[in-house]
Amino acid sequence: MKMNRSIYFQLGFSRSSVLKALLFTAASTVGLMVSGVAQAQSPADIAQYTSVARQIELQRMQDFAEVKRLMGGNVPENVCQRNDIPGKVREICDRFDDNSRTILQKSGMPVSKFNSVIRFCQQNPKPKECPARPR
Repeated sequence: MKMNRSIYFQLGFSRSSVLKALLFTAASTVGLMVSGVAQAQSPADIAQYTSVARQIELQRMQDFAEVKRLMGGNVPENVCQRNDIPGKVREICDRFDDNSRTILQKSGMPVSKFNSVIRFCQQNPKPKECPARPR
């Protein structure tokens, strides 16, 4: 599976990401995590991040539904990171990866800024400027 290790957001599917719905709440990541304290983000960066994350999440939900149908309703944890999945599922994983990158590129938001906002919004307690997690 093609991976760009500089992207922090999840490119695979997992049960926990389905339940939590936004990328920054996903249980696993395939990108680089930079240690250190997350710095404050501008309102424009938060708004752009929210828009991009929602677009990617909509794509992920559509792709996950297709994978679930193909796998008879039983989708293993981190399905896109597994080697034992059907070829059609691998194609969907690769397509999600490509589509996520395209969404991010079209937004004009650099990967480094997207990752920075993710780290900022993952702080505990969560900054009030960050989008709420859907229930």
